[in-house]
Amino acid sequence: MRTGSIDGWGVPIQTENPVAVQHFDAAVEELLSLSGDPISAVEDAVGVDDGLILGHILRAYLFLYGQSVGGVANARRIVEDIDGRVLQLDEREVLHLRAARAWAWGEWADAARSLERALLHEPRDLLALKIAQDLYFFLGESADVRGVVARVASAWRPEVPGWGYVQGMYAFGLEENAEYRLAEEFARVALDNNHEDVWATHALAHVFEMEGRTEEGIAFLIGSADHWDSSYFAVHNWWHLALYHLERGQIEEALALYDGPVRRSRSSEWLDIVDAASLLWRLSLVGLDVRQRAGQLVSDIEPLLGEPVYIFNDWHTIMAFGLAGRSDLSEQVISANQHAVGSNRVVTEKVGLGLLEGFRFFATGEFRRSVDVLVECLPLTGAVGGSHAQRDIINLTLIAAAARSGHADYARALAATRGNYRDDGSDMTERLLLTNGV
Repeated sequence: MRTGSIDGWGVPIQTENPVAVQHFDAAVEELLSLSGDPISAVEDAVGVDDGLILGHILRAYLFLYGQSVGGVANARRIVEDIDGRVLQLDEREVLHLRAARAWAWGEWADAARSLERALLHEPRDLLALKIAQDLYFFLGESADVRGVVARVASAWRPEVPGWGYVQGMYAFGLEENAEYRLAEEFARVALDNNHEDVWATHALAHVFEMEGRTEEGIAFLIGSADHWDSSYFAVHNWWHLALYHLERGQIEEALALYDGPVRRSRSSEWLDIVDAASLLWRLSLVGLDVRQRAGQLVSDIEPLLGEPVYIFNDWHTIMAFGLAGRSDLSEQVISANQHAVGSNRVVTEKVGLGLLEGFRFFATGEFRRSVDVLVECLPLTGAVGGSHAQRDIINLTLIAAAARSGHADYARALAATRGNYRDDGSDMTERLLLTNGV
């Protein structure tokens, strides 16, 4: 009979080896803090105790976070290996295994539901909470990005290890549901608890973005950079800084960030690729010639192409390919997405293919067709995942497409609507109209 221990958050874990628990806890905390090397930590955990099933499941999760064809294949092999073992799994292991299996085979919504059941069983299962919130984010389920944290909040008290991370996670959920005052409050509580909480930093950066508080956002990110610049999430925070500069009409500063911390390392991680593509697209919309940079980015993206895994990523490849004039690669991505599977197929058929087409039409100068497609997509775009700040690129592109296709009044109306939530105005929107002939 298998016997267990307790992890760092008070939840049972099936291993008698305290060193394995220490490594597992380190891997989970590094995932929560977006720092260190959670992959190495969990490999150490299963290296000490190969029977640590949750360790193997965490390995699968980390492969799946990469959102690559190879990562999915590796995760499937791990799940199949666990399935082949003759073990009596406890309830936590069963539910996490179901979640990993569903995610690996493309059923992301099913994975989130299994993790919700795990949290019902153990509300302080911090691994389940982190994975569930991220899955809801990928699925565009904003209400559940907040709700999944709210449903376990009563189990967390300030004296409980991990409490600060939960506050930061709740802050992000609040922000994505436009509860900006509460989001800022929870983010600051989390940061008071731990200045190096990168997710809480990110949540507050979103509040500044959505409220148009760009001067505060610039000061905040520059002032806190020492706390998050070593994070594997750092590129995304630098991307947020670039957006503040763009919003203030400081184009050269945004371009310098692209050439500096956003793209200096030429990372092949999808999160970094997405940020680079969307920043280049925004820079192009306000009149910069970014074709050479886009060509370099395309060379980094090409090895990642294959079966569709996540429409959000593929949509951003269309931006990079369009800027570089690689319509052949755009067609390849669109064709591949006609054969998407699982949760990704549902979103792709609902709105994803429309976004791919709308951005491809813009890149090839077919602005009227771009407007026609994007107007139909606009009410549905939350389903592709990502944040409001990331999806704002659809609004910007539609404004530019309307302007370039002769619909000046519509472009002005779209620009005015976008500006309503930005308290300090938007030089970005004004420059966008001027650059595109309105």
